[in-house]
Amino acid sequence: MKLKSAFTALLGSTLLLGATAAMADTQIKVWCWDDHFNVPAARMAAERYEAKHPGVKVKVESIAQPDIIQKLNASLGANNTRTLPDVVLIEDYRVQNFLIGYEGFLKSLDGTIDVSNFADYKTAASSYNGKHYGVPFDSGVTATFLRMDLFEQAGYTLDDFQDITWDQFIEMGKKVKEKTGAYLLGYDPSDLGIVRVMMQSASSWYTNADGSKVLVTNNAALKEGLTILKKLQDADLVTYYNGWNQLLATFQQGTVASVVQGCWITPSIQANKEQSGKWRIAPLPKLSTVDNATHYSNLGGSQWYVNGYSKNADVAMDFLKETFASDESLLNDLVTRISLVNSLKDSSKISNYDVKDEFFGGQKIYSDFAKWNNQIPAISYGPHTYAIESISTEALQRVLGGEDIDSVLKDAQVNAEMQIGL
Repeated sequence: MKLKSAFTALLGSTLLLGATAAMADTQIKVWCWDDHFNVPAARMAAERYEAKHPGVKVKVESIAQPDIIQKLNASLGANNTRTLPDVVLIEDYRVQNFLIGYEGFLKSLDGTIDVSNFADYKTAASSYNGKHYGVPFDSGVTATFLRMDLFEQAGYTLDDFQDITWDQFIEMGKKVKEKTGAYLLGYDPSDLGIVRVMMQSASSWYTNADGSKVLVTNNAALKEGLTILKKLQDADLVTYYNGWNQLLATFQQGTVASVVQGCWITPSIQANKEQSGKWRIAPLPKLSTVDNATHYSNLGGSQWYVNGYSKNADVAMDFLKETFASDESLLNDLVTRISLVNSLKDSSKISNYDVKDEFFGGQKIYSDFAKWNNQIPAISYGPHTYAIESISTEALQRVLGGEDIDSVLKDAQVNAEMQIGL
């Protein structure tokens, strides 16, 4: 028995030394986008990891999201895996394309990182064939950002925005427009983000769970979403914009009374210091015609992935395990550094969430975001989101132009099936 115990101890020591040696003089490369959000987060994580592992260098490269997608597809399509990074950030709407189209590229986390610590809707987005692949990062939990001073002029309080429908919200918007001249919200008709929000709030998407069937014609959530946008237009409650800068102008210049967006819009709303104290947040209005509709949804968000072809895949996995997957101190610091709303189910140790935000009248907005985050319906986005959305955008234009919505959706169903081959 003593000989066996000694051998076991020796074997354990040998394995530990081997893992340590693998980290000596090792460099891992990380690709991500956004110099004001993801990039500084990755560099903070790299600094902390390097301090604990002097033999490892984490090189963070800032690359625009479309360029990352292009580079990944080009390299994987040409079977040129040497040019790939060790860790890459991928948007939740896009990852299924890589999981389905390039088997073996992304490394499973199973047995290494416990993904049950993260919100179910995030792990659903990064799972395939029963395996989990992504370390969830930012939440895209949605909120209704309210210029409360404008709504107060129409006689409303924050309590009036709890448990309302979109139809009720539209009626509020009519009174605000009458009293203040402000539109209820802004909208980019070439971007169906708000429709995505409405669909996920009702556990619905453009396809079924495994992405094998297009769900457009009989999609009650999609139909109501397009109908709501038509109602907003007919009531002259929406101002149209094109692109990010025009979006910012709608609320920073006081053109609109509300913004329905992911929580990541918070720093942009806070950019106009003259509006401090005038804003509040409330849950999302819910759909009226869908039985399982909720007030909770997501817009955007991304996760960290390990390149399964990398010779340093184990070190890359360890980097994610020690940082974004478990370092609550890092995640807490990122709240104040980049206004991060993380994807953890249990946010009790993220003390910066429990701070009153005077810009929002003393609301603990991050505490609310964290609470709502755990109530977002978990769905699979599948590999065809953007392909079907290009067709759905055309459908929206036809609906706004006055065409019959059922006929429009039938055409969109046929076109989507033809385009993606289902």
